[in-house]
Amino acid sequence: MSTDAGYRPTWQSLRAHGIPAWFGAAKFGIWSHWGPQSVGRSGDWYARHLYGPQAGSGPWERRRAERQYAHHRREFGLPAERGAADLARRWRAERFDPEALIDLYRRSGARYFVALAAHCDNVDLWDSPHPWNTTKIGPGRDIVGAWQRAARSAGLPFGLSFHHNWTWRWLDVAHGTDPETGEPHDGARAAAGTHDGTGPDPARLYPPPHPAGAAPPPEIAADFYRRVGAALSRYRPDLVYLDDGRLPFDLDSVVQSTPPSTLGLELLAEYYAANRDGIVTIKDVPEEDRTAVLLDCERRQLDGIQDHPWQFDTSDGEWFDCAGTEDFFHPRKTSRQVIHTLVDVVSKNGTLLLNVPQRADGTLDDHAVTLLSEVGAWLDVCGEGIYDTVPWRRFGEGGTGLGQTQGYEHYNEADRDYRSDDVRFTRRDHRLYATLLGWPEDRRAVLTSLGTEPPDRHRPDPDPVEVVLLGHGPVPWRREPGGLVIDLPAEPPTRSAYMIKISTLT
Repeated sequence: MSTDAGYRPTWQSLRAHGIPAWFGAAKFGIWSHWGPQSVGRSGDWYARHLYGPQAGSGPWERRRAERQYAHHRREFGLPAERGAADLARRWRAERFDPEALIDLYRRSGARYFVALAAHCDNVDLWDSPHPWNTTKIGPGRDIVGAWQRAARSAGLPFGLSFHHNWTWRWLDVAHGTDPETGEPHDGARAAAGTHDGTGPDPARLYPPPHPAGAAPPPEIAADFYRRVGAALSRYRPDLVYLDDGRLPFDLDSVVQSTPPSTLGLELLAEYYAANRDGIVTIKDVPEEDRTAVLLDCERRQLDGIQDHPWQFDTSDGEWFDCAGTEDFFHPRKTSRQVIHTLVDVVSKNGTLLLNVPQRADGTLDDHAVTLLSEVGAWLDVCGEGIYDTVPWRRFGEGGTGLGQTQGYEHYNEADRDYRSDDVRFTRRDHRLYATLLGWPEDRRAVLTSLGTEPPDRHRPDPDPVEVVLLGHGPVPWRREPGGLVIDLPAEPPTRSAYMIKISTLT
């Protein structure tokens, strides 16, 4: 198959597409991971873990599933009667105001917005070919369409994320039995044909019964791509997030079909032909393919400058709204951590996509509103050294690294205790931006990379014509063999990170 733009469904052909300029310039986006699972107020994977622990679960998943099962019984009744389908019916989104939220995100400094189209719970948040969609159950409205109109009106590039490739191995638990009562779960009842004809058939929500670990047949991959393709045709998103290491159902994907599906390559070729400035993301991208698809790193910062733009995605706490505080839930973030992450990621040619969990009714809590306000205030002062920048010859200075992977999912993000000698660089035209991740107690910043005898053996840069601490104004400086020495004021002009603009004639 070939396309009008000359793309064929091969990696070699798709490499000609390239990362669109808008994405390389944006640097900061907001993501709405919001859907039926928000009803549980118990974080991510709730629609799976409400059924209780499964055979073969590791310690983390067993602890979390035991907690979620008990929580679900307490809040909603027996899981055998009230499973994932009941969550979808209970979700109302009654206070959802997309225009107000998009305005808040824009004021927080976001330059693009991504909406959830379908999560692993297999509910489409738009008027899709799939019967379990939000125009027919729950909110009774096209959530994706509302987001798209608000984002486009605000001038923000618009993205969609798809996660229902996981459903095959994620909601198979609904076909089991209650661990306490032994009664069949709602998925097993639906498969047995007990639907009363009210609303969409639950058998269409859950995957067909299958042995644990079995590969899905081709029709499962075809249904996934049929739904994704329909959404792309209707909403024409600028970014498409696929929650997989490789193209879903293809070789080495999280749910590889038998035989491995090539429909993902066909989707890319058709999408890029229709959307010259669009981009699709996956999470395991060889260097040679990083213009065909965008590398996305979930809660995983990289340790060096990348040749091509990439995306770091994370959340303010759990992916879905969560009132729990147990150690298997991700803690909420501070604006300091978000700003430090943003500065580090951008210095390495990346962009930060921050998920902001919403309550089931569509509103944000006070923590999220304050976080966004503080990040926006920092970007109001320092955004010129973030947006539209490119990496310098090195991303930074200082001894505080990323450390080892940590946590149950082997992420490496953390609220790091950066010091005053931890610096990150970005560049735009004849301006170099050096961001201090800590404030020097002696009010003296030393940028060792800019000395008359730089340690990296580069030819010394030309002398600055002006050095400005953003939010304060020009500051005294002098150039020594060991670095560019900058005298800072008594008080920092911004919170969390402190950006110095160094202007030269060349």
